[in-house]
Amino acid sequence: MEKDKINVTRIVMGSHTGTHVDAPKHFFAYGTGVDKEPLDKFIGETMILDLSDVTSGKGITDVDLDNYYKVIKKNDILLLYTGTNDKWKKEKDPESNNFTYLDLSAAEWIVDRRIKCVGIDTLSVEKYGFKEGLTHKKLLSNNIGIIENLNSNIRGFVGKRMFLVCLPLMLKAIDGSPARAILFDIAS
Repeated sequence: MEKDKINVTRIVMGSHTGTHVDAPKHFFAYGTGVDKEPLDKFIGETMILDLSDVTSGKGITDVDLDNYYKVIKKNDILLLYTGTNDKWKKEKDPESNNFTYLDLSAAEWIVDRRIKCVGIDTLSVEKYGFKEGLTHKKLLSNNIGIIENLNSNIRGFVGKRMFLVCLPLMLKAIDGSPARAILFDIAS
């Protein structure tokens, strides 16, 4: 400020920092980058589901999602509240690798119901340390958007149908991007 009378900040971070979206390139060598992902994949009606009863470190299954089949429509975006972030905030030394994730059966359920995007309030839709990435691959190969590390504030919207806008940065040919997720009420 003293010399140039302005502030300019340099930001250095990974493509999967904070709330972020995954692009097919994340798990497929010849997959498209985040700049080729259609934005409408991350914009639309969403249901916020309460899956906080699934034990941390365990996977959300197709049976868990079946509890919500009556409120989910084709082309919905599903946001999954697991409560993992809330638990980490309360723990003195949280285990960041002990989070709820999507079991492959849940990914298949999402594909079968033609959901266009799924978001979760944990570090990943994948089980920690599971290098094969079967859940990611199932979703991404079926053109389903992935949003990870959502803020636990989605807890306040559990059970509601909302409108989501979650836009990744326009970063050329990379595997993912930080994004800002915003929920809007749907007028009745």
